[in-house]
Amino acid sequence: MSDPIPQKPIRPSNEEIAQAMAEQPVEPLLPAEKWLIGGSLTLGIVLLALLGWLTKTYFPIPT
Repeated sequence: MSDPIPQKPIRPSNEEIAQAMAEQPVEPLLPAEKWLIGGSLTLGIVLLALLGWLTKTYFPIPT
């Protein structure tokens, strides 16, 4: 017996996706999610400042 021809999955249209998303209720962020976002932003800023300081200190631009 031959294998059936695989069918492409049917994808919803953009309008159907927009309608499904509009029907979803808005969910506020949990406190843990807020903490993770704030911590990630803070860590990124601190590490960027540290990298800038290290670059300026150990690899100065000759003038």
